[in-house]
Amino acid sequence: MLPLLLACGAAGAADFDAADLVDLRQVTDPRFGPAGERLAWVVITPQPEGRPPRRRIWRSTLEDGAAPRELPAPDDASDHGPSWSPRGDALAFLSDRAHTATAQAGDDAPPAAQVWRVDADGEAATRLTAAPGGVTGFAWSPDGRRLAYLATEPETAAERRRRESGDDPVEVHRAGRYARLWLQELAGGPPRALTAPGLQVHEVAWSPDGRRLALRVSDETGLNDYWYRSRIVLVDAGDGRHLRTLHGRASAAPPQWSPDGRRLLYGVLGRYGMTAQPVVHDLDSDRRVELAADWPGTLWGARWDGDAALVAQGLRGVRARFLRVDAASGEWDEIADVQASAPEFDLARDGRIAFVGMGDARPGDVWLLDGATRRALSDHNPQVAGWARGRLRELSWRSSRDGREIHGVLVLPPAWRPGDGPLPTLVQIHGGPAWAWWSGWLGSWHEWAQLLAAHGYAVLLPNPRGSEGQGPEFARLARADWGGGDFQDVLDGLDLVIGEGIADPERVAIGGWSYGGYLSAWAVAHSDRFRTAIVGAGVTDIGAMALSTDTPDYLPGYFGDPLAERTVYDAHSPIRHAGRVRVPMLILHGEEDARVPLSQGEMLYGALRFNGTPVEMVRYPREPHWFREREYQRDVLERVLGWLDRRLGDAAGAPAH
Repeated sequence: MLPLLLACGAAGAADFDAADLVDLRQVTDPRFGPAGERLAWVVITPQPEGRPPRRRIWRSTLEDGAAPRELPAPDDASDHGPSWSPRGDALAFLSDRAHTATAQAGDDAPPAAQVWRVDADGEAATRLTAAPGGVTGFAWSPDGRRLAYLATEPETAAERRRRESGDDPVEVHRAGRYARLWLQELAGGPPRALTAPGLQVHEVAWSPDGRRLALRVSDETGLNDYWYRSRIVLVDAGDGRHLRTLHGRASAAPPQWSPDGRRLLYGVLGRYGMTAQPVVHDLDSDRRVELAADWPGTLWGARWDGDAALVAQGLRGVRARFLRVDAASGEWDEIADVQASAPEFDLARDGRIAFVGMGDARPGDVWLLDGATRRALSDHNPQVAGWARGRLRELSWRSSRDGREIHGVLVLPPAWRPGDGPLPTLVQIHGGPAWAWWSGWLGSWHEWAQLLAAHGYAVLLPNPRGSEGQGPEFARLARADWGGGDFQDVLDGLDLVIGEGIADPERVAIGGWSYGGYLSAWAVAHSDRFRTAIVGAGVTDIGAMALSTDTPDYLPGYFGDPLAERTVYDAHSPIRHAGRVRVPMLILHGEEDARVPLSQGEMLYGALRFNGTPVEMVRYPREPHWFREREYQRDVLERVLGWLDRRLGDAAGAPAH
């Protein structure tokens, strides 16, 4: 099969395929040393044969200009969660490596991740914890003498015997193993539990004086409690005694103390649970200040910049921005415009920002923002520079429903120019709906644009109402209106690229994952503008999903009580309109998906088969909602490309492969 990019004259450029995309390294979690002279981050490398990705820590000394170095580790080990000691003389992290360096006679290696430490040069690896159930998070005390860590309760001997004998029935909705808070004196001695059984601890942060700990906790262990039912509490750092509950409806963000210990930064959920707002809580006056509440974007996260201000990162339109925010008033100023897709950044004492940034045609790497100067500190996917990559364009258009401005991005084949003729086009819808596409690299198992552009397709990625990037009110517009204003916003964007001669109106497909799968299934039941749809892990019967998902608080935020409001749920469910679908559909779904259960895809498949509509469904064993295994990620990309070639390639001017 001859890639279109060669036929289009991309002479000398190396082509790439689905395997190349899923093999890209991912960069995350940059962390400054206390003086800002050192930086650590994590690089995630996919592994074949169903093995989990390998995580390794990289380090750089910023002042000497030396090349970044990977922290030495055993071949089969994964390291993540770097955290510099308060004095900067050591780096702690989570690792599943065996502890042969410190093993003694009769000392069996713990079975799960533990906290390890190396010196500032990456030498003298030492294990600091031995929690039987594994450690999920940790924090240095301000004096560097103690470690607070979160450890999952281990399986008991009786539970293990029952499991091994097959006598292990599952009691539905019974809490799983709790993560408790423990305190370890680094000078020696056994760890002490600071929280009792029956309380799930998600995050921990020390007060600057070392006397208190801020925790985000919940009463149950599931994902629903993690996202929707947690609270912020203060406990005594000596004995774990409960001191105060600061907020009973926290968002999934770690608490952070101001340097003087008088204020605490944390996140709170919006009224309907689909948005979150960072707040600063003055602990003396009990006053809360919303950060940048009137900023016309979506704040992702923030870091303290002294006692009186913070630096925050968020999405405005399709561009990531950095803001400086006043802690007392919440007033803001934008300080930088960057390309990024997630809140991956850290702040040095001198104001420099390390963040995971990207380019139109470059995957994420560690970047340094120093005033008006920015530069890349790493290059973990150098091979991409030799690829003929798609060209990205930022777009905006006006809604035909109410005149609101809608944003999106368009990725075009590398050699295509206006006048070359309209292109077969995929409209890819993001998940959420409270999520968003971004300006930057869009090439992975889940972002299909770069692969499709290299094979001659235009890919339109819209952020309709309900998305992030235009403030909480814009996100709330999707309430009780899935398939309404959001779908019209998508059609308006399609009209734009057709009107500009980019998209061929006779060769348009729609597809996406999760909510993107939902809107794709809805689109082909309510419009004749799409020749096919790709439904990845899509919601098809909203009412049924509300009663079967592992996040039962999610859909009521959009549609209300799933029993009392079943008529509303049904009216917006694609399964209720499946009899109107006449175009072929591809359904992709993981068999272990607890978020959007497999039955959602199976019902749509069965309905279309009953209706006589051409449909194919692929089930992926072991996969949850967000795919993990490399071979399945590659398969998704190859199936998407192959499906579009077959369904859009039978008209004049279709891509020639």
